[in-house]
Parts: sequence; C-alpha cells; structure tokens
Amino acid sequence: MDWLTEIIKQLQTSRAFVTAVFIVCLSVLLGNAFAPSFIPEVPDNWKLPLIGGLIFSGTLLAFIIIPFFWSYFSKVLNSKSQEIRSLNLSSNEQGFLYVMALIIEDSREDFINLSNLNYDAMEISKLETQEVVSNLVNKGLIETNLFDSTLVSFTIPGRSKALEIKSSITQARRLR
Repeated sequence: MDWLTEIIKQLQTSRAFVTAVFIVCLSVLLGNAFAPSFIPEVPDNWKLPLIGGLIFSGTLLAFIIIPFFWSYFSKVLNSKSQEIRSLNLSSNEQGFLYVMALIIEDSREDFINLSNLNYDAMEISKLETQEVVSNLVNKGLIETNLFDSTLVSFTIPGRSKALEIKSSITQARRLR
C-alpha cells in the first residue's frame, strides 16, 4: 500500500500532469455536447473511469489551488487590516514617525538605530518607545531588521505617512 501513497504524493507535486488529466477527462466527457463533429460520443463503459479520473484530478487540483488562494486572501486581509489600523495613530506614534523622518533625513542611512537615541531628551521612555515601535510594526508602517531588532526603517506606507505628518507639522509651524 505504500506505493499508492507514493503515487498520490507524486501526483500532488506534478501540477501539469494533474491539470492535463483533468482537462482531458472533462473534454472527452463533455466534448461531444459542444463539438459533436470533432469529438465522438463516449461509450458507456468508458464514462465511469473518465468520471473517476475527473473527480480524482479535480480533487488534487483543489488541494493545489486552495492553499494558493488562502495565502493570497490572507495576505490581502492582513495588508488591509494594517491599512485600517494605520489610520488611527496615537500622538506618540505620530511623534516617533516625525522624529524618525527627521533623523533619516539628516543621516546617510535609511534606518535608525534605537540604541543610539537619546532617551533623556525625548518625551517618552525607552520602554514606551519600544511599545510604539511594536505598534507601528504591527500597523505596517515601519519594519525592524531581521538580524538586529534595534535597527528600524520605514515601509513604503510608513514613509508616506511620515511625509504626511511632517508636512502637516511644517504647515502648522508656518501658520504660527
């Protein structure tokens, strides 16, 4: 019985073969209804194996296609939820994005190092800053480096949001 599980495993990995079996079975079964001059009527003793092949290959195709759609829709849902969450920023989160934009503008780097920040001069503590960074990462506005979590950089939506905050603060200062 191990050979049967090995065949099924190989068929699951061979997408082209499974797709071809599905299309052939479907076209042989239904082809006469759409193109009777090209595809002859299927004999009755062939219909059951063709239906079995159609169901088997269709099921394997479903096992191949469903995870793809699941991952696609979960990514879309995740990005949309991040967009919605990023609309409501606390004053600390807005302030951090503003400060981060200023630091990056004055630096040659595209990231800031959280360990180099002067927490004594800031209005929030190191622990609060870590919480703000965590919230902004969850909202998809900034990202931490995979190898060093103290290195933080903007995502594309985060850069746009930081520019928006920076321009609103600059306008408010001009109006004073």
